[in-house]
Formats: sequence, structure tokens, C-alpha cells
Amino acid sequence: MKIYFGFKTTLLLAAISMAGCTTEQKAAETAAMNSAAQVQASGIEKFKAYTQKFTGNTTITQNHATGHVGNLFFTHWKDGGAASLTMSTDGSFSVGWQGGGYNYVGGPGWHYGDKNRVIGYRFNEDSGASYITLYGWGFDKNMPTSNPAHLVEYYILQRWTYDPSKDGVYGKTFVSNGTEYSTYRSIREQKPSINGPTTFYQYWSKPKTQMPLGQDHKIIFADHVKAWAESGWILPDMNNFNASDDPTYQVMAVEVFNPPKDGTASGKVWDAAAK
Repeated sequence: MKIYFGFKTTLLLAAISMAGCTTEQKAAETAAMNSAAQVQASGIEKFKAYTQKFTGNTTITQNHATGHVGNLFFTHWKDGGAASLTMSTDGSFSVGWQGGGYNYVGGPGWHYGDKNRVIGYRFNEDSGASYITLYGWGFDKNMPTSNPAHLVEYYILQRWTYDPSKDGVYGKTFVSNGTEYSTYRSIREQKPSINGPTTFYQYWSKPKTQMPLGQDHKIIFADHVKAWAESGWILPDMNNFNASDDPTYQVMAVEVFNPPKDGTASGKVWDAAAK
């Protein structure tokens, strides 16, 4: 992000400095500018076809959208049906859905994963989401796609009406921030992902008991990365723009799968790491 937002300034300063340079210096400056252009082209603007930036309260209803509301990134994806995501710049958000045969996942967070991030959140309402979870991706473009570990979709479950980890391979049980979790790994074969249809792993952390509504909670992400690694499951790079469809985002997400009736979930998310 720093490279992206500073790109025009970098070009301007480089152009000014070139005015009094030798031929060799100008060539070096031009090479640096071209390198910066390549970095910018591979940045988040790669996804400008559906990346949006909003400065106030926003409601998203289309099938697939990513972008920013204030300083927070969001993802909003559904394969049909009627679901909407409403967000504020302070991290407050709500998801509303109608019953039907479709899948929806969305929520606010960050356009990249950070293993040292501490996520703060609070849910005040949940009328039957399939699950509420910290959700994100890791991707290694240099690993062969024949290896499911090249792409990982991860979940740290907090609430659920359906247990998506129930058919996964058990890893280990551990305690994070006073909550007991167990790890599981599943495989998805030729399914939608941030890099088109492909085969990839899913990592799960499931708490022993569901997190209550109306309270502030913390997810210490590093504890989960460590537990997955101790289960033998390594996360690929969580901070890159190399996938074809989305960055390797990390969001507090609401997912509904074939919801039997209309519903709503609402809460707030923030970075809870000590400053």
C-alpha cells in the first residue's frame, strides 16, 4: 500500500532529479521509475475492475465486490440469491440475507493477512449465520498448482449453525486468549477461489464453545498460525497480489449457505494489537 499510494510522488521527484543528471544517472533513474511502475501495476490496482473506495456508509448488493470503506478493506461474494453488506468507516457492519439456495460470504477487514495481527470484534446480532469467522487466504505463485498447499483458505470460527470443519482431518487442540480451539484441515477440489477454480486446502480453528454475542473478543492470529504449523500445515504468503481474482485478504466474515430463512448479523471489527 505504501508503494502504491506513493507512486505518483515517486515519479514526480524522480523527474525533477533527472533534470540535472548525467546520461548515466538519467538511465539509472529511468530504470528505477520503470521498476516502480512494475510494482504499482502488480499492486492492488490490479483488481480495479471491481475494487471500489468509499468514504462514508456504504451498502453493497452486487454478486462480487471488493474495495475499501475508509481504511478497512471488504469482500462481498455470492453465487446467487439476495444478500447485502452495509459498512461504516469505523468498522461497524451488518449482513442481511434472504432465504434461498445460494452461498454468501462477506465482511470488513484488511486486504492482506498479517500473522501478528490481533483482531478485535463484537457481534451484537446473529439470527442464524452458517458461521461467523476470521477468514482469509494465503497464496504461493511459485508452488505448482498440483500441490493443494499452494493456496490456503483459512477460518477461525467464532459462531456457527453448521460445522464446516466436521469432515476435516484433526490436527491438535490448543488454547488462545483463554479459549480452547481444535485445528482441522480439509481439501477443496476444483472449486472457486481467489485464483480461479482450483484445488486447495482449507485450515480451520474451531473453539470448544461458541463466542457469545454482545461482548468484545480478540483473535490472536499468531497462535492459530503456530497451531496449524504444529499440525504440519503451513500457510503460504498472506500479503501479495499474485492471484488472478482477489488479493490475499483477511476479514471478519459472515457466511450463509443455503439459508432456510431471512436473517441478519451485525457487529464491528478493529485492529486490537497494542500500539
